[in-house]
Amino acid sequence: MWDLNPHLLLALALVLAFHGGLLLSGTFKRTYDAYIHIFFGDHYRRAWFDHWEYRWYTGFPMVSYPPGSQQSIALLSFAVGLLNGFIITQLFALFMVVIGIYRFSKIWVSEEAAGYAALLAVFASSINETVHVFGQLPTTFSLGFLLNALPYAYRWIRDGDPRILIIAWIVNAATTAGHHVTTLFGAVFFAGPVIVLAIVEKFREPLPDEPRAHPTVVTRENIKPLIIRRLRRIIPATLRSGIYGGGLIPILLIVVLPYWIWSRVDPINQVPIPHASRDNFLENTAAGLVFWLVPYGTTLIALPYVFYKGFTTRAWPMALSLWLLFILGTGGTTPIPRLILRGAFDILTLDRFTFWATILMLPLLGEFVVSLRHRGLAKYLREQFGDLTWRLVQAALVVAYLGFAIFTANLTQFRKFQPAAIDMAPIVSFLEKDEHWRWRYITLGFGDQMAWLSAQTTATSVDGNYHSARRLPELTTTPVERLEGAKYSGIPGIGSLQQFLAVPDKYNLKFVFSNDQFYDPLLYFSGWHRIQRLENGIMVWERGDIPPLPEVLPRKEIPMYQRIMWGTIPMGMIFLSFFAMTAFMWGPPLRRLLDEMGAIALAARFWRLGVRLWFALPGVPKRNVLRDWWRRFDDWLLRHSYLPTEDDSPEIPWQVWMTWLQRIPRPKPAPPSAHQVRLTLLVCLVLAGALLGYRSYRNRINDPLRIVEAYYDDLDFRRFGDAYERLDPETRPSYEQYRLELSVVGGLLASYAKLDSVYTSFVRQEPDRVVVRADTIWITALQEYRTTQTHTLVKRNGKWYLLFPKSDIRIPPDQFFRQPSVAWGSQQRRRVTDRTTAFADILDRPELQILSARLVKVNDRYSVVGELINTDVDPADLTVTSYLFDEDNNALTWYNAQYAIIHKILPKEVTPFRIDFEGVAGMRIEERQPGALEFDPNAFTPPDIRAPIANFEVYAKALVTGRDLYRGVGVQDVQVVQEDGAYRLQGELINNGTLEATIPHLLITYYDERNQVVWVDHFYQSESIRPQRTQRFDVPITPAADVETILDKGDIFANILREETSFEADWSERIILPPDLQEALGYHSIRVTVHSFVGASF
Repeated sequence: MWDLNPHLLLALALVLAFHGGLLLSGTFKRTYDAYIHIFFGDHYRRAWFDHWEYRWYTGFPMVSYPPGSQQSIALLSFAVGLLNGFIITQLFALFMVVIGIYRFSKIWVSEEAAGYAALLAVFASSINETVHVFGQLPTTFSLGFLLNALPYAYRWIRDGDPRILIIAWIVNAATTAGHHVTTLFGAVFFAGPVIVLAIVEKFREPLPDEPRAHPTVVTRENIKPLIIRRLRRIIPATLRSGIYGGGLIPILLIVVLPYWIWSRVDPINQVPIPHASRDNFLENTAAGLVFWLVPYGTTLIALPYVFYKGFTTRAWPMALSLWLLFILGTGGTTPIPRLILRGAFDILTLDRFTFWATILMLPLLGEFVVSLRHRGLAKYLREQFGDLTWRLVQAALVVAYLGFAIFTANLTQFRKFQPAAIDMAPIVSFLEKDEHWRWRYITLGFGDQMAWLSAQTTATSVDGNYHSARRLPELTTTPVERLEGAKYSGIPGIGSLQQFLAVPDKYNLKFVFSNDQFYDPLLYFSGWHRIQRLENGIMVWERGDIPPLPEVLPRKEIPMYQRIMWGTIPMGMIFLSFFAMTAFMWGPPLRRLLDEMGAIALAARFWRLGVRLWFALPGVPKRNVLRDWWRRFDDWLLRHSYLPTEDDSPEIPWQVWMTWLQRIPRPKPAPPSAHQVRLTLLVCLVLAGALLGYRSYRNRINDPLRIVEAYYDDLDFRRFGDAYERLDPETRPSYEQYRLELSVVGGLLASYAKLDSVYTSFVRQEPDRVVVRADTIWITALQEYRTTQTHTLVKRNGKWYLLFPKSDIRIPPDQFFRQPSVAWGSQQRRRVTDRTTAFADILDRPELQILSARLVKVNDRYSVVGELINTDVDPADLTVTSYLFDEDNNALTWYNAQYAIIHKILPKEVTPFRIDFEGVAGMRIEERQPGALEFDPNAFTPPDIRAPIANFEVYAKALVTGRDLYRGVGVQDVQVVQEDGAYRLQGELINNGTLEATIPHLLITYYDERNQVVWVDHFYQSESIRPQRTQRFDVPITPAADVETILDKGDIFANILREETSFEADWSERIILPPDLQEALGYHSIRVTVHSFVGASF
């Protein structure tokens, strides 16, 4: 029965006020995992017994995650909606955790300390972080049941009441329904110490019929009886422990049996996803802050006391478990966790061990509070420092604990972990309009809000937010958690994303909802185009010519009995455990009612009759054989537990170190004058420490190298005001001028790059002037850039400032100019109707002609290069695909042209193309190495070609388009130069148009003497070109010697009926090389083509 401890009641009220208020204010919307569980809850709300979820990863089984907490959300959502259902479920979990901590603490410490432990749990920084930063509902949900199961297990092992055992098993079953990992590890770190404590207590307690004689010394004659005596004490408890632990195994298996069957039939086989909890916290201090310092928080002050109290009292089994969890929670800081966990180190998130350690600390922290209030610590502080110091210490600790709790709960306000809240209604409306749900989509820059979008629509996505269910090779072979945040995974993330964008027809992927312009260049140069910006600011990108999803999507079926088990047993165990734990409330009244009705007496008669009938059956023993055997064995132990000679000497305590500790001299109480002196010294030490810390911080941030690094960091995160404050006040321009000059420097590097790292070093140092070199690595969606710049800093009034570089003072020749243009517009549906598009509104495909194509190999990479022309009068949106075949005409691989092509071409325009065949981006699962997750930016995964290539085919198709046809950038002053033995192509780009060319893209086509394409190079310019301005380019030339021709001719397919253009004709765009360069390079002519991404059109 739960005692009405006032501290517990206060703790429950504070849970409702503190956590309830925070959850209602929407803190969970800024967490990592909350929307994932809401999405799962939406699945069960839509189809409770359906095991298959179509909306992520082209489909995945719901039996891959224990359903208890999500099904609770689904049940509540019918009455209060999904969001409120999540809030109520999380609050229920927190209530269970606080009650469980109170009941668990009573096993180890006093009633008063257990009450304080419950209060401390409300404001524990680890629980605040788990709930309001991570949003881990299953963790708190399952932990609450686990903590409440352990007191029943303890009572069963000590007292042997079968009813208590059944309740313990039921509550453990509910734990498994919430999260199986909690049951697995909880059996080791939580249940293990409880079992050891119960056995140790039985070891120390004499039995009623046990001989009272105790020896003075242990000898050969009495050691055997002493051992047998203690064995007799612990054998029943040990057997009961085995019964309890043995029952946990079928519980763990049966409650989530479909999960175990799934994990065996379809095991997780993917490259481990990096997690900062496995890092070295001394090197990655940000990870140390989030996964170690914040969870422990101010409890680190009491950590020495916790271990001291734990190892010197009956709580030593829990202290031992706490010590092991403390070590495992350090991640990669020490080699011990990897040595203990071995292969599981790269799979588990180690922050869970730190979280469990903070939970195990709470009973001893409650004892710390009791000691600080009126026991040992209080006595020491009052005697040695006085009452004032004692009260100040208590007040300071309370303020620090509460302040850190509030800080942790609002951590997402101080440091943004998610993008700003996105209104999903316009996106949902777009997907429902014109049957856009018939195609798949992905989101970019949504953070974990992508799960909230999925919960509001039935449209499907190739991405998802539950990486354990991923089975697509493009995802499982890269250390990328999800495509949505590909840029945060560097080159591996971009490599995985670009494959989906290059061959979207493979997955019926038609729409991209982008909340991050970082991905715009990748989308554009992969052939996607912008169609509209929604009311919520989200840009919608589309890829044309993508087939819709089939009417019936594939799915993996499981037997019906597993679906029924999944929909009934987990929730059944949760309800059953709730009734079992509240039996003390409804049990006595129900028993009295049944007793008055005579039902209990009737049931007792039926029970006795059943027992008699059972023993009357033939072959059934008439007596309890097991009980008789145990009585005989117990009598034998009792007979052999008598000492050879009676010796009534006092029992020797086995904890001899306690006696040693008691012999340590205690300090004498100090006089009042000493109290004042010590308080003054203590205050001075605190102030001196704070002053030294402040001075160290000021010196660190005023270091020239730190200032340069901070300046780049400010620019990267668009904190222009902070960046401006780091400039020299005497030479910097006005803030408006500064912002203006930054705005006119555009391009791939300035507008679409993410700073990966910056390394600074001194070039020259003077007392008031230094020159710093900054080597930076920038990640863009297209490629990686390494830049080196020097910065001059001057010291003004003891503080270092950056000198702002000189601006470009060149101006274009004309202030205003005109340029005629041709425009195209599509009416889409000419009649407003919800019916299928009329046949007359469907435009004919533009006619294309493939001029040449050949299969080549460069740097061990197969590519098909060629050229095609749009012979139609309408612009064309191209899709060029190539297949490789073996001698038996079996397709070996296929891929689309992605970067080395102009996807949108004008009438009669010619574009080169290069199709680079790739395998699945990443690494083979069987070849992965722990920690080998960083990719070479220029690396690629070769396709899995297991037979010689005998033929290739090229298909070209197009749709009519009116988008992305800007051709204002031209080329002039082209020349080939030789530098350091290598040939380079140099020239000048000029923007004669009216729009800024944000990212110019150069396509260099190399021809042989028959005007057939030998090779195609492509390069991106890092800076934009404003109208009437020029920009130099200098790119390397790939020699013909590096190009190995595999097949000079293949089968080409386009929709033109009759060839209109001959590839043998001479074009003025082709630059014929001088004979010496033809001999040196191996090419007859070259052609330079330019098209540009215009970023300001939307």
